[in-house]
Amino acid sequence: MPSRGGSRVPRALWAPLAALAVSLLLLAGVAAVSFGDPGAADRDARAATAAARADLEQLLSYDHQTLEQQAARNAALLTGPFKDEYAATMAKTILPLAREEKAVVRARSYEAGVMSQSADTVTVQVFVNQAKTSAKQEQPSVDQNRVIATMQRVGDRWLIARLVAY
Repeated sequence: MPSRGGSRVPRALWAPLAALAVSLLLLAGVAAVSFGDPGAADRDARAATAAARADLEQLLSYDHQTLEQQAARNAALLTGPFKDEYAATMAKTILPLAREEKAVVRARSYEAGVMSQSADTVTVQVFVNQAKTSAKQEQPSVDQNRVIATMQRVGDRWLIARLVAY
């Protein structure tokens, strides 16, 4: 019986054609990943670095009179296990000492640079100065710190997932 509307593909060609189609789809997927947005990594690095600078200034600044409220706001800047670690350190160490000394600390970031980067994580080194005054010390003393912040993408934000000061 003749077929209507054209010729049929011989059964012997089905397997090679299917293999070719799958290969082309895989190649298209690899090309899309490989040749994706070439500026995305640079934009991510800049965004994570900017977030690290601003967030560290907020995170490392405090006033003994409003420290509990600040700690609650700072939690929104953090992610992962570091969020719990920060809360515990604040409650057990920093809050009692800040109240006892009536301390006020103002942090300012000066320089920052990317140390390493992957798809959703950027490690940034930030130079931060902290000026501290207290009931016993009216003139600020300045501590110069180097901080390594591991920034993790969560949705469209970069949050601090780890912090090491040295």
